[in-house]
Amino acid sequence: MSQDAVSLGSLIHEDMVYFDVEAETWQDVVRILAGHAIEHGYAVEGYAEDVIEREELYPTGLPTDVMKVAIPHAMVQDHVKEAAIVVAKLAHPVDFKEMGDGENDVPVEMVYMLVAKGDKHHLAVLQQLISVFATPEFMTELKTVEDPASLKATLIDLAGKVVL
Repeated sequence: MSQDAVSLGSLIHEDMVYFDVEAETWQDVVRILAGHAIEHGYAVEGYAEDVIEREELYPTGLPTDVMKVAIPHAMVQDHVKEAAIVVAKLAHPVDFKEMGDGENDVPVEMVYMLVAKGDKHHLAVLQQLISVFATPEFMTELKTVEDPASLKATLIDLAGKVVL
């Protein structure tokens, strides 16, 4: 990773990690997480719509082993003030469409919403996350985490073990 690359540690904030999030649809999940991003100053009104628009065109549900995840994010950065990742462990699985085919439903248990500027550093973080999610042992570890500080520490530790 280059000197100026954005690290997961700089994007994940304990006050932006939520557990037992109640939502019926993936759109509800996006609106809830975007609301937290706006409330904490990372985004402004309109961000949820940007993410929903992109998710409809390019779904982000990943049918990973152990625990299914989604990585919704916006295509445009008009409503992003500062980069962050909003994390939600859902109270019950919510269907997102599968990344790639856009057809199959993926019963997502955990969502990592990127509030990002869309530059090459954003892509590097996305690659790191996907690499972590592709490793069943790492997903088993993430599934057992039950508090924001542990989730942040675990994710940073696991990302450091990823070979890109």
